[in-house]
Amino acid sequence: MDNLAIPAVITAIADPEFEGVVSSALFSQGWSVIARTLDMNSLEIEIAKCDVSQVILIYSSDLPGISLARLQEITRSGVTLFGFADAVGSAQGLPDISPRPTSSAELLAYIRGNIRSPRLRTPLLQPTPNLKARIIGVGSASHSTGNTVLALNLAQESALLGLKTLLIDANFQAPAIATLLDLRKVSDENKWRDISENLSVSEITQQKAAGFNALAIDAAAYFDLVYIDLGTLANLSSDLTDRRWASQVKIWVANLAQKVIITSTTELLQQRRLKDLQQDLSKISITPNISLAVLSVSDYRKRDITTLTSTYPMSHIWQIPYDARACSLAMRERTTLAQISAKSALRKTFLNIATQIT
Repeated sequence: MDNLAIPAVITAIADPEFEGVVSSALFSQGWSVIARTLDMNSLEIEIAKCDVSQVILIYSSDLPGISLARLQEITRSGVTLFGFADAVGSAQGLPDISPRPTSSAELLAYIRGNIRSPRLRTPLLQPTPNLKARIIGVGSASHSTGNTVLALNLAQESALLGLKTLLIDANFQAPAIATLLDLRKVSDENKWRDISENLSVSEITQQKAAGFNALAIDAAAYFDLVYIDLGTLANLSSDLTDRRWASQVKIWVANLAQKVIITSTTELLQQRRLKDLQQDLSKISITPNISLAVLSVSDYRKRDITTLTSTYPMSHIWQIPYDARACSLAMRERTTLAQISAKSALRKTFLNIATQIT
């Protein structure tokens, strides 16, 4: 299933109400439910008919005729299994059975979180952690839209507002925060590095990705705000069902963050990429609300920017003024705008956004 963008699913659930919840949630994501079986015999027939190496089976312990031996036969054929308890919470003696999810969002979060490593997953649904920190993802509709600059400066402004803030560089394709701040070997830190009062940074690498969940939970218990630079969000729906290590942070953010800020520009091709991303977002269900930060020239009017969001509702739309001089100066000095150009319009915009977020 490593190359499977849209999972093919078979359901095997006797309870029509729960089966309806499951199928509805999967259909809402554009996933292909190729069969909805009601007993073990019909399930085995459907498994035999399909390309079993690319199928997810979602079953319930109430399925007539189900047994451990018959499930083991299906497992040997390469199908990825997700099993849930019956209506009264019983596993009926079957192993690796999870309690039924209480919502579509919980079901999707569970599948997304485990689809990459089905043999390593914890069999039971885990309760959503009670996170102290607000989690803010910052990503781009395409490359070169300023999402790293935005994440870095928002983190600095939040720290200056007196909030303990962590900035995580999870932009695997182009990590830049350590370079922009002239920090050495940040990626070697087990957790994070304190760089100034109230501000710490961390960089996620392939080697550290496996421990990201534990790091993020620890960070959310210690900090007030956690900003995560996600890099480009193009093909987000595919990333949320991807087994590869680079998708793990996006899956975590999609399940647990409060907000995701998308960056774009007023340039024509960037607008096209933004519309593509909005269409992608309209097909999936994620926890955080979505905001938009658009880098624009001075004569680009706010009402023109709102036309860019016609296909997906945004909780906030921020217009970011273009200030090449201030950005170049900050880059040359390896610091943030608050430190080098405190009175610039761009710095004031970042402060305003950080104030709204906090």
